[in-house]
Amino acid sequence: MSKPVILADLQAAFPEWTIWRSSTGRLWATRNRRLTGARREQGLEQTVNNEDVHRLVEQLRRQDRLAAEASRTSGLADLPAVPDDRTSS
Repeated sequence: MSKPVILADLQAAFPEWTIWRSSTGRLWATRNRRLTGARREQGLEQTVNNEDVHRLVEQLRRQDRLAAEASRTSGLADLPAVPDDRTSS
């Protein structure tokens, strides 16, 4: 029998993401900061999801690697988060 997924453990392992389980049981993770268009063009995703916790962790690790690489090669690490248009007046 596999160990149950504890969302708090996932959240602690990936603090730059908000992680939750949908009503259908699918695991979702969305970044705490909105990505710029340049970051999305570099392969970063705002939200990832998977039915399998191990695959979700793989996706999150891959996204973290891509973000680190993008920061090293483009200097985008110092850019502020883009404001969410839904909250602007």
